[in-house]
Amino acid sequence: MSALDPDGTRLPLSVWVLSLVGFFVALGFGVMAPVLPIYARLFGVSSFLVGLIMASLSVVRLLSGPGSSWLLRHVSPRELVIVGNLLVAVSSFMMGMADSYFSLLLWRAMGGVGSAVYGVASLALVFASTPPQLRGRANSMVGGGFVLGAMAGPALGGLVSSISMRAPFFFYAVTLTLAGLMAAFFIPRLPRTARSADRPAGPSLRELLRDRRYVTALALNFANVWQSYGVRNLVIPLFVVDAFGLSPAWTGVAFAISAVAQAVCLPLSGWSTDKLGRRPTLLFGALVTAGTGAFLTWSPSFPVLVALMCLFAAGASALGTAGQTLLADVVPPSSSGALAAYQMVGDGGQIIGPLVAGALLDLVSAEAALAVGSGLLLLGAVLTWRLPRTEPPVSPPAAEPAPESD
Repeated sequence: MSALDPDGTRLPLSVWVLSLVGFFVALGFGVMAPVLPIYARLFGVSSFLVGLIMASLSVVRLLSGPGSSWLLRHVSPRELVIVGNLLVAVSSFMMGMADSYFSLLLWRAMGGVGSAVYGVASLALVFASTPPQLRGRANSMVGGGFVLGAMAGPALGGLVSSISMRAPFFFYAVTLTLAGLMAAFFIPRLPRTARSADRPAGPSLRELLRDRRYVTALALNFANVWQSYGVRNLVIPLFVVDAFGLSPAWTGVAFAISAVAQAVCLPLSGWSTDKLGRRPTLLFGALVTAGTGAFLTWSPSFPVLVALMCLFAAGASALGTAGQTLLADVVPPSSSGALAAYQMVGDGGQIIGPLVAGALLDLVSAEAALAVGSGLLLLGAVLTWRLPRTEPPVSPPAAEPAPESD
């Protein structure tokens, strides 16, 4: 994707660097994630407790949200991106060293602190440095780094996991360390006047909750994270092993192919968000993910599953890009509490989703677990439909200085 828009406006350097940082984060995560449910099962626990392992990071990240908001008002987001990645690197290394279910749970949960810090800080950097007419493409660029890493990660994960079931966690620690170093060397230091503590306060969270766009962004983030990261990442690895009798490496293949589809769709999602509008792009994403997600485990064969996952990925591409762009239209970077709330809502989906899905797997079926997430996405589609059809032009808040100059 080109760094230039048709008018010759260049995406800021921080967007490019954060895209590369995201690649390293997602590369390691893509190696680790398909193995995590299987690794947790080695300790002889139920599907519900496997879901608890997956949800634990988000629980701590949710609890760390207010602290991350406070840090963002007093510390440069550049430094927070670095520290956040290094904290998760330590957590991942210790997960690979775990000798019991409870030690695995503890270190997985502790990674939530670093993840919270990194997530809020990276959002603030992108929002502060990107003009409104490029926000869709900036979000798709940063998202593209994650998707490319997710594309390579699961395929590489088969090789790494063949060494041992612990190796993916050590690999993830290495890629997170590389991500932190990349941010340290290539993201420019921000002038003190660009830090949140030195800016006029933005609108409060209570004020933003009266804005239909902000509420819709929150709802869609909750539903998308619930289904895409909470439920799908729990159900599909177990489904591939149990229903098709395949090794965990084939789960990596399925996730890698769907990541290719998402990467192909990201530039179009960014263009659609900027040119056609947030509302139609969000509607497309919500309806496609709801429709395909409900039927993933109805797949009669592995190729059919992969095809449905690719359609799901196309919808997730549109939903993620347009959702964060809608958020950027409403929330200035100095409103760190509102940015933290957005991440915390997503964490809520990632906490509750695997727990509900794990319980439904044990008591009902995988189809029931996926159907709940699709229902939430349809509710998000209804809220999106109620957004104004004509989106007024937006401009950067006057009090927001650019965090860097190119």
